[in-house]
Amino acid sequence: MKTTFALSAALALMTSMVSAAPNPPTAELSPPYQIAVNFIGAANAQFTQYFNTNGFGSTIYNNLSVSKIYNTGGATCYFYGIDGSFTVVGSGATVDVGPPQTQVYGFCN
Repeated sequence: MKTTFALSAALALMTSMVSAAPNPPTAELSPPYQIAVNFIGAANAQFTQYFNTNGFGSTIYNNLSVSKIYNTGGATCYFYGIDGSFTVVGSGATVDVGPPQTQVYGFCN
């Protein structure tokens, strides 16, 4: 009887210790914030794409030849063009892309 009680108490103690253990940290404990970025081409053709502000990049699949990039605010963003351009767009800024070209990749942080 004492052995059964001791065994039950030990099992209950171990169970409470396991369930009280904190979850290991992960990169997705809270969702990353996103900001809208507007890509503007000739004749005011444009599209908007959202970028996470955690520094992870995104591929840009729209083939519009972009001449300006407008960052709606919240982070600084960095974009790579198909012909080798590299454009830095500060929070809330509009920046010319020179020469105009399709943008292929970007990230914000």
